[in-house]
Amino acid sequence: MKRQIAFAACCLAMSVSPLLAGCSPNADATSEQPEAGVESSQNTNASGGDSKQEAPKSTYKDGTYEGEGKGMHGPITVTLTVADGVITVDELTGSAETAGVGGKEAIEDGTFKAQIEEAQSPEIDGVSGATMTSGGVMKAVEAALAQAK
Repeated sequence: MKRQIAFAACCLAMSVSPLLAGCSPNADATSEQPEAGVESSQNTNASGGDSKQEAPKSTYKDGTYEGEGKGMHGPITVTLTVADGVITVDELTGSAETAGVGGKEAIEDGTFKAQIEEAQSPEIDGVSGATMTSGGVMKAVEAALAQAK
């Protein structure tokens, strides 16, 4: 009986080991990547302290623009300034948004502001759990930038 159990365990180990090796971080697919690729990605991130300098310039007219979008519980407003093709968020408000879900906090702590300034467009990632607020912020930015065309 012990011999049958040992044989079964050995067979199980032999059949599972190729599967586990394929899922390991040291699998052949990752070892084929050249070291130069790793260095170049590290070098591009090394200078990344100030995303405003690296942001692509927009084709919008310089000026200050306001836009409004609909959040979960009310309007979301944004005031943007475009200067030398760079978009900067002056003010972002959405006081009626639900606290504790993420949207209100993302407005207040500057998360949305940072995303807009990094993207230099309304195409932001938004905040998980705050889909309506994220959409309202995007619509507000779209409305403001529509005036700058």
